[in-house]
Amino acid sequence: MLRALGFTGGGVAGVSVNQDSALSFAAVWACVQAISQDLAALPFVIYQDTGDSKEVRKDHPAYRLLNQQANPKQTSFQFRQSMLATVLLRGEAFALIERDGRQSPVALHYKHPDRTEVLEKDGRFWYRFDGDTKRLPYADYEVIHLRGLSLSAGRGISPLHAHRKTIGLGLANQNYGINFYEKGARVDGVMLHPTKFKDAGVAERLRNQFESNYSGTGGSRVLMLEEGIKYEPISIAPKDAEFLNTHKLSRAEIASIFRVPPHKIGDMDSSIKANIEQQAIEYIQNTLQPWAVNIEQEFRLKLFRAAEIATTKGKHNFNGLMRGDSQARGAYYREMLNTGVMSINDVRDLEEMNPVEGGNERFIQGAMVPLSRINDIIDKQTAPAVTTTTPNEDAPEA
Repeated sequence: MLRALGFTGGGVAGVSVNQDSALSFAAVWACVQAISQDLAALPFVIYQDTGDSKEVRKDHPAYRLLNQQANPKQTSFQFRQSMLATVLLRGEAFALIERDGRQSPVALHYKHPDRTEVLEKDGRFWYRFDGDTKRLPYADYEVIHLRGLSLSAGRGISPLHAHRKTIGLGLANQNYGINFYEKGARVDGVMLHPTKFKDAGVAERLRNQFESNYSGTGGSRVLMLEEGIKYEPISIAPKDAEFLNTHKLSRAEIASIFRVPPHKIGDMDSSIKANIEQQAIEYIQNTLQPWAVNIEQEFRLKLFRAAEIATTKGKHNFNGLMRGDSQARGAYYREMLNTGVMSINDVRDLEEMNPVEGGNERFIQGAMVPLSRINDIIDKQTAPAVTTTTPNEDAPEA
């Protein structure tokens, strides 16, 4: 199984690519940290859809597990971040669902992929975990199994396996840079002398003097040369060897693998203030939301009862990320208020403010008429006019 997931070792460009080494590459760490942290920080709302209204179900057993504490060792944030970070790196993530006597979920226990055995029989998955004393394997409904990209209905593909060469090149490039700067104050060059040294110890003494002065990343030093020796550096800088360009290319490729905008990993070359907000919105729509749907569907199938699935849903609340700056937020709220989509208390709730009396009423643009009076006003405006006649004073008496 591990060979299929790409974690049995193997070197690329002289470095081993695995979960630990990949995370040591700053671009990989930044991408995994951004996606897993941003999604785990979002509230996971469980609500019941009756058709006419939606009621938040804070009393649902899964609500506490996904918003407060998933298991005795992890908060909900820590659990959800661990699951997403694992599936981002490994293509799959697992969690055992602990249930009570009424079959309600009471804990979600994260399971490392290296200690998980996945079996397939009769079109279903079955699971075994190292150290578990259970005789029979767990059925699919007892295990949360998040999967990334898959070319079949089976296992998820590990990005580290699929992009081993790209990540390996980035690691090799990073290691080269580290090695260069560890010895960077030493400038490669040659010492020229017109004749052969008479004293054999002179060359050794000069080499030791040079290395003691110029090894490491200290400040500038003066090198004293003897007997007419001239020093000529051979300047092959990292930039001349396209080191910096290769490093930037590796970071950009890693960002594209995880669909993360460059500014999220600290690459500001292609980002300006005017387009960062648009990139942030695209990041939410194109990166976070697909992962959110993936997670929501798995949680819904595994944590809700069969009778609940038709009416009970769980969703990440993206309102906090989508609000933008105060000016854009104000314009958005005005539009929602003027069209009757949101009430004043809806807006106050998004701004984490207490509700006000009468704030649940919604209005429409114009005279700001409450929606509850719309039918009365329409009836009054469309009712036929009632005409009355008055006696004609000039009419002759009968």
